[in-house]
Amino acid sequence: MPVSDLAIDGGQPVLDRATAYPWPKQRSEWSERVLRQLESGRLSLYDRSGVLAEFEDAWSAAHDLPYSLVTNSGTAALHSAFYGIGLGPGDEVLCPSYTFFATAASLFQLGALPVLADCRPDGSFDPQAAAPLVTERTKAVVITHMWGLPCDMDAVVAFAEEHGLSLVEDCSHAHGAAYRGRAVGTFGAAAAWSLQTQKLVAAGEGGVLATRSREVYDRAQLLGHFNKRAMKEMDPHGPLYPYAVTGLGLKYRAHPLGVAFAVGQIAELPSWIKGKQLFAEEIAELFTRVDGVTALTLSTPERTSAHYALLFDVDPERVPGGRDRLVAACNAEGLDDVDIPKATSPLHTLHLFRHPISPVTTYDRPCVRAEFPVAERLAARTFKISVPCAPAGFEDEDAQYMDAVRAVADKVAGRLAPGTRQSAAPASQARKESR
Repeated sequence: MPVSDLAIDGGQPVLDRATAYPWPKQRSEWSERVLRQLESGRLSLYDRSGVLAEFEDAWSAAHDLPYSLVTNSGTAALHSAFYGIGLGPGDEVLCPSYTFFATAASLFQLGALPVLADCRPDGSFDPQAAAPLVTERTKAVVITHMWGLPCDMDAVVAFAEEHGLSLVEDCSHAHGAAYRGRAVGTFGAAAAWSLQTQKLVAAGEGGVLATRSREVYDRAQLLGHFNKRAMKEMDPHGPLYPYAVTGLGLKYRAHPLGVAFAVGQIAELPSWIKGKQLFAEEIAELFTRVDGVTALTLSTPERTSAHYALLFDVDPERVPGGRDRLVAACNAEGLDDVDIPKATSPLHTLHLFRHPISPVTTYDRPCVRAEFPVAERLAARTFKISVPCAPAGFEDEDAQYMDAVRAVADKVAGRLAPGTRQSAAPASQARKESR
């Protein structure tokens, strides 16, 4: 069926043009900082100085960790974390199958093998599913705070400690998220965040590693920040320092223009996270009026989500046409932000993980050793939508987005759930009344 025919009642779409949440925002002071960096002529920073040091200091302060290292991508930050904790050929790392493939893909560069585990119904790491997969080769576990919702860190930390595993947190969806008031990224040996354009702190491209371990920090520098930075920052008495001038053949330096754009965003994270809580609850109410639609990643009293996106489950037995029909209807009405998260296809369905190869070793064991009913259910039944945060100065822009979400959700819910009460107030009014 053509998408144009999926508009409710075949009538005129609610929105005149496709609507998606505008991100990142463009503050004048952020742009001015980029311009100042450009005019300085310092388009490469070879050591820990200038805007790189400013960003890393702010990041470390926000997470109460002594060491932060900006990289050119979140993938590079994860690779640095894995090398930093000492992984290599023959080692196995427990990894969620329900995640973006970059969470685990850099392990192949080290000759380590990701061993995939199923997840909990909200998409978070499941220690019970992972426990039978622990072997004599298992050295670490990497978790992802999917869609910004923190994993159950009490259970994750207990699992890692019970089995003597190093813990790496992939926080690429979870800037500013917290578990029982403690920032994600602070529970394990190392953590990594992406600073890609769509992330809550956005540099266009970039990433950041953070750790409390000097050893992890030094090894991460050696991997991708050779010469001036490594020579100044690494422990001169450490056994790896003689390699600092050359590094290990990689260059993971971030571009200072992207970092200059991102550094001012760090201070705004707490207010953005607060704003997202209100909007996430509102969006959940809009869509869960349809019988069979359930919001999966809302914050809980213990788990404060960063709401990179809000994930919904759609029961095909109760929603006519299931998830695909609902998403297509919203898109046909002009709301493009209602989306099926194809990039998070479970890793066990991807060729690389079904037939693992590495440039540095040959594997004698598989990545896939279990069944993944929960991950497969999520892949088949869920959709996501962006959650605004109303940064100061952009309230009207975010209200317009929310009004578009409300208008489309009202029409779709009215058709799929006859008798549904229409939304009582526009987003701008609801927000004012909540203050």
